[in-house]
Amino acid sequence: MKSLIEKPDTPRHLLTVWNPSYADDAMDEHLRVLLDWVRRHRAGEAEADEVHVWWAKLRSPNRVGPLDHGADVLALQQQISAGVETHLYLTDYRSLYVARLEEITDDDVPGAYPDERENMPAYYEGKQADFWFRLGDIRRLVANDTPAVIAQLRKLRNVRYHDRPVSLYGGIVDLPLIVQAEEELAWFADTATLLDARLWVEYEAQYRGETERMAQELRDNLLGTAVWSRLEPTTRSFLASAEAVFRARRNDPQFDFSGPAIEYAKAVETELNALIFPALRRVLRSRKPNQREVRGAEGRIDLGGRVPHQALGSVKVLLEKEPIVQKGLRAALQGPDADWLLGQAPHAIGPLADLRNPGAHSAMIFREDTLRVREQVLGIGHEGLLVRIARAKMRAETS
Repeated sequence: MKSLIEKPDTPRHLLTVWNPSYADDAMDEHLRVLLDWVRRHRAGEAEADEVHVWWAKLRSPNRVGPLDHGADVLALQQQISAGVETHLYLTDYRSLYVARLEEITDDDVPGAYPDERENMPAYYEGKQADFWFRLGDIRRLVANDTPAVIAQLRKLRNVRYHDRPVSLYGGIVDLPLIVQAEEELAWFADTATLLDARLWVEYEAQYRGETERMAQELRDNLLGTAVWSRLEPTTRSFLASAEAVFRARRNDPQFDFSGPAIEYAKAVETELNALIFPALRRVLRSRKPNQREVRGAEGRIDLGGRVPHQALGSVKVLLEKEPIVQKGLRAALQGPDADWLLGQAPHAIGPLADLRNPGAHSAMIFREDTLRVREQVLGIGHEGLLVRIARAKMRAETS
């Protein structure tokens, strides 16, 4: 099989499986280490560059010699060094996580750099590794849902096997897999906008067990599998977190519901970004700059390329004021979907955009106001915004 070291057209990433025999929960061990370093940094006890955890691709005792594709794995360090967001996907078949890769090495990290032992789980002691991966953040994409893991992994292409979609059963061989995404995703690029500059590992640690349970509840008893599967992983995270807090405190009239209200708004914001900008990119990517660029809140936006995450207020302005956006959406989407986005959607998302303004973060939001937001977003008593957007995404994918 030919080498893959030559520069690829699109970024490459890695996928591997964690072995449950090494620890009671190998993922939890890594999350615990990373969260401890986050805590130290927030307390002023550690520098920002100390916030990381090492993940090892342990060497099988039955194998002699290096991996056939070892040089190709190490070559991804060039991509990382060039500033390209590079991912390590991690699964145990039931759940799926993605980590931000900061370094790949075949050095003996614990032996050569003893200080780094604090940045790795203790169970690695005495074990040999093919590679060490330094991870700066980890986020959960799927929890305890094997069919959803299968669906998410099919969006990745196995570079060494003719770019076929990754298959959970039968395709997970010669780990780590080198993969490319069907549509390149920046899983960690928008934390400043979405998480107030926190790490995903911090955000998801707040209500982990409850949000996993709530995600299943929303999928099975409210939105349905078809809609839930079309929602972005980020959307599902915000919805589960918001709903978990809301249900736990809904009988407390003095509770400040600004947290869940803003997260319901973020869920809509994430879905609109996922509907609008990929659709515009498809029809505008070949246009001249003056036919594909618009002015955004942070400067010029190239609608023919990857658009940075846009807050709801910016999305509303683009829909209402920008002819390039309006014409592009009418060309990219089916008539009723474009009509809704350009006609009703700006009015519907107006109150949610107000929630996303910085001033709203300092104001208390009461239960009754959050109830109205929740009903509008989830569709309690009527078709909700998320279902409307998800169905437009489905139609756009098949058109």
